[in-house]
Amino acid sequence: MAVGAVIPCKNEVETITRCLAALRGQQPPLSRIVVVDNGSTDGSVELAKQFADTVLEVPDGSISGLRNRGAAELAGVDVIAFVDADTEVGSNWLQAGLEALGTGADLVGSRTRAGDDARWVARRWAAIEAARTHSRSRVWSQHMLVRASRFHSVGGFADIPTGEDADLSIRIAEAGGPVTLVPGMQAIHHGFPATLRTFLRRERWHTRAPGWFPRMARGSQILVAAGAVWSGAGAILAVDALVRRRTGRLRLWAATSAIAVPALGTTTSRRPAAVLQDGLLLSIWTAIRVARLPAEMRHDRIARNGG
Repeated sequence: MAVGAVIPCKNEVETITRCLAALRGQQPPLSRIVVVDNGSTDGSVELAKQFADTVLEVPDGSISGLRNRGAAELAGVDVIAFVDADTEVGSNWLQAGLEALGTGADLVGSRTRAGDDARWVARRWAAIEAARTHSRSRVWSQHMLVRASRFHSVGGFADIPTGEDADLSIRIAEAGGPVTLVPGMQAIHHGFPATLRTFLRRERWHTRAPGWFPRMARGSQILVAAGAVWSGAGAILAVDALVRRRTGRLRLWAATSAIAVPALGTTTSRRPAAVLQDGLLLSIWTAIRVARLPAEMRHDRIARNGG
């Protein structure tokens, strides 16, 4: 099968060379590599031209638009590889993915790990994502392979600010195309947030596009729903404490909440230090989505009512 690759890029001078060199080292060789640059000012374009067959400069494009524009350049290929410029695929990545496509899958990928020099936030969040995967998980656009015919038949990536990869997984599955996670498609993602501040900012960004809740996997939806119920209970107890001066239940709720943080961590790790770190990150992840849930529910209600 002929395989072409699309790499969207914006100011990725620190990682674009590793990304493209890893793709050039794949077996079988890629038929064509297309980099679609979104107005880089740091020298990324010049580096990309050393490895890519084509470098398109598309300033002010959306991430979905960049990927779709690159795919349009790959006429005649059987499979399209989408790889982010801050992702470095392993040496057997393409071979493992093609083998999975050969068994009938239409869209394949896997979770990534953080680099060896990554800070604890990046390392633990990569581990959390890997631990929470299951057979019906979405394939993410950090790195994926998709049959070109299926990709074009569903209209490519939807032009939404974020979550376009999960959306593609859902639409391909709904169209009857098997979506599969392939452990052998190993890759390093150099773009995981390194600090709690950047983690918080990234997770807020992931929920800025309406429709984020239905795009999540069922396990994640359950976690957010449980967090919403627990937060609602805390609000009720806080009002009760303020009005009736009864604080015992509120104190119990607060103590139980503190215990719940490491309890969350036990779902992804058994090492004491990792349990605390994972619990903290999962708590932040859940809290952000609980805070955004009322707006998401309003959007869903308006959409269902045709408004």
